[in-house]
Amino acid sequence: MVVDKRQFAAGRKGIMSFNFLVMIPRIIFLVIMMIVCVILIRMFLNNKFDVTDIQSEVLIDGMLYGAGGVGYLDPVTGRTYPEVIDPDQLNSYELDNTLYYPANNIISARIVVGKGTLLVGEPSLFRAVYYNKEWYDNWEPLLRWNIAGIGGVKDYTREFPIILRRPDGSLTSGEVHFQVIQPRSARAQR
Repeated sequence: MVVDKRQFAAGRKGIMSFNFLVMIPRIIFLVIMMIVCVILIRMFLNNKFDVTDIQSEVLIDGMLYGAGGVGYLDPVTGRTYPEVIDPDQLNSYELDNTLYYPANNIISARIVVGKGTLLVGEPSLFRAVYYNKEWYDNWEPLLRWNIAGIGGVKDYTREFPIILRRPDGSLTSGEVHFQVIQPRSARAQR
């Protein structure tokens, strides 16, 4: 039996066309599955972490409980008493030097120490000190204007009951208020 080459070639072209037509739905399904995978990966992948509250809390805890913070430092023993604050020992220069970060443009704080009610004839126990005062003064107007978005700032406030050491050495109850300000920018300003 003799096979005509033209019939054989036409049959082969038909088979190739059929295979190509069958592959189209497979390719479409593959593309759809790849798009779904990319969407799922993007949905579950979080590359934006807001750590400003954690940074603020770490700064406050370091100032309140750490050596060189706002706690009372006994000059004789060199011991720091956490949650005991002597308003006369507080100053911004010491805070900046103790918690030193070169070119610190990511966090600043205002610390107000005082007694809830002032008695008549009692010397004032209110005292406000700043950590990184230069940037606090820059960011505080932005906080008052409540600028939202990447050009604004975010504040974090905390209050703690403390023991105030009076100049005569006696102790009284008081409060400390921390207001920490940080920029909302994605990167720190240079």
